[in-house]
Formats: sequence, structure tokens, C-alpha cells
Amino acid sequence: MAIATMTAPLPISLFLFLLLITAICFTICDANSKALCIQSEREALLKLKNHLIDPSNRLSSWVEGGDCCEWIGVVCHNSTGHVHQLNLAPTLSEPDEFAPYFEWEAYERSKLGGKINPSLLELKHLSSLDLSYNNFSSIYIPKFFGMLRSLTHLNLSQARFLGGIPHNLGNLSELHYLDLGGNYLKPKSLQWVSGLSSLQYLDLSYANLSKATDWLQVTFKHPSLLELHLSACILKDDPYLISVNSSKSLAVLDLSGNGFSFST
Repeated sequence: MAIATMTAPLPISLFLFLLLITAICFTICDANSKALCIQSEREALLKLKNHLIDPSNRLSSWVEGGDCCEWIGVVCHNSTGHVHQLNLAPTLSEPDEFAPYFEWEAYERSKLGGKINPSLLELKHLSSLDLSYNNFSSIYIPKFFGMLRSLTHLNLSQARFLGGIPHNLGNLSELHYLDLGGNYLKPKSLQWVSGLSSLQYLDLSYANLSKATDWLQVTFKHPSLLELHLSACILKDDPYLISVNSSKSLAVLDLSGNGFSFST
């Protein structure tokens, strides 16, 4: 015959104590699981900050001796502490056209400017770089961006870069997303796009592509490109546009604002 046994319930005070100990343990374990940033990468970010113009002091959290994984715009791998995302787009949204002057002033002050230090190359695990909607009106896109080999996402849209596009951007074979739209760019060729073997999204809207006569052949033959934006690029009529469906991968194509004389 089975004999039923009963376990005396824990006193409420002891039960609450055990809950408290468990909560403290989880907190400590979670804190320990998040690695601090790498010292060399912290120093690289501080060099980057020192060459930027920051009117609104948006990067005030970037201080010597701090944990760069806690800095605004910086995202680290929890396990390694390596910086893998740098999101430096303004946090303020662009005001509407009827907004008061002080809102527009605050928005413009929130933009970063100045120069971009090559110390970014110390971020060996950087996969995403977003400098969009800032004000780099006096500089070209830095050539050393083509050496950030681990990048999968690069967004420089509406950041007021000017001039040509560095051909060595074509070295970024891991890049899936590239947005250079809304700048003052005037490339003579798009041959570098052929090197972006993983590219799925490309936006060159408002770039002056009147000298880049290879634009159609390069983009439409790209094997992985799914979305292409070339609006307002001063493109000229091209008889090959008749075979616009020749691309085997493109799902989205924007050629608006180019004034073609025939329908595409």
C-alpha cells in the first residue's frame, strides 16, 4: 500500500528570500554576459569623434574611459564586445514645410559634419554604417570606405557628399545594401558595382549619371540585385531600355524623373 507523504510548505519569508536571490543571480549573470567594448575600438571611435563637427553635442556620451558599447549610435556584439553597427543618422525627423524656424534650426544642428577619420578601419567587425541625413557638404565619399570589408549595410543617403564615387567600393563583396541617394555625386562609370557580388539594394537617386554610359549594362546584368533606384539621374535614352525585362533578378526598378522620350 502506497504511503502518501507531505512536504511542509516553505515559510513565506524564506520563499521571498529565495526569489530575491534568484533575481540577483539573473541580473549578475546577464550583466556578465555582455562584454565591454574593445579598447582599440573605443580609441578609434574617439578619433572619429574628434574630427566630426557636432553642433548639438549629440555624441556627448562618447567619453574617454567609457564603455563604447553604451554610447549613442554604437551597437556591439554582446559576447565579444566588438562594434558591429554604427548608426549616426540624426535622431530628429525632418520638420514639415510649415514648421517654425526653431524646429528647422534644431534639425540642422542635429546633423554631423566635418571629416571622417580613417580610424573606422580599426572596427574590423563593422557590418553596418549609417551616416545618412548628415551634412558632409565639403568632402567626397572617403576612399577608405572600400576597405571596410565586413560591411553588409552602407547608408550615406542625403548626407551631402559630392564628387565621384570611389571605385574601390566595389571591393565590398559582402555588401547587401547600398544607399548613396540624394547626394551631389557625379560618377563617370558604374563598373565598380560589378564587384558587389552580394548586392541586393542600390539607390543612386539624384546622382548625375550623364557620363556613366555603362549604367544599364552594369546594373541589369548584376546577378543578385533585387531593387534599383536611379530616379532623377540625368539618364539619356538608350535603345537597350526596350529590353528592360532582360534582368533576371530585379523586382523593383525606379527610373522616374529622367525624361526619357519613350516609355520604359
